[in-house]
Amino acid sequence: MFQTIKSLSLQRWPWLLLAAVALALDGTALTLQHVFNVPPCNECIYIRLGVLGVGVAGLLGALAPRVPAFRLAGLAVWMGALGWSLYRANLLLNLERVVREGGATGCARFKGFPSWLALDAWLPAMFEPRAMCGDVSWTFLGQSVTFWIWVALWCLALTAALVLVAQKMTVFPAPAVDDSPGFRPER
Repeated sequence: MFQTIKSLSLQRWPWLLLAAVALALDGTALTLQHVFNVPPCNECIYIRLGVLGVGVAGLLGALAPRVPAFRLAGLAVWMGALGWSLYRANLLLNLERVVREGGATGCARFKGFPSWLALDAWLPAMFEPRAMCGDVSWTFLGQSVTFWIWVALWCLALTAALVLVAQKMTVFPAPAVDDSPGFRPER
């Protein structure tokens, strides 16, 4: 199994698939925001940024998947972006739980992005928070958007862990055993 995963990590299409999955996740978030009127909170914005990082990791790995530096850099960015996004998703799930149980909470005021990366100013339709954290305005199968992105992120994390472990495997066939009639192992 790990040799198959390692073999796949040496090809370009799985890395492009990772980028496409990240694009689909962010596209779903934008569809929920602009079509179904589910405004994002500041934690949602940070999660979007992390998912965008997963997409960048896919593109980085796709540049030269057979070159270990590119493949491992893609994996590092993938895992870093996932760590960031999962941290934010867990925080937001806890805020939703507190609000659901009748507590008064909200997210800290959005401080914005640094001036050298002012995504909220450059792309407000994607990166400007418009809701308070903890408020659930839309559900699917009884669960919030945050829950579903959390599930998707953990699926990506499991995949990243398998790809990371597989990097230690070799892709070469096992050495042939000499079973000719004249061969006798010493006893």
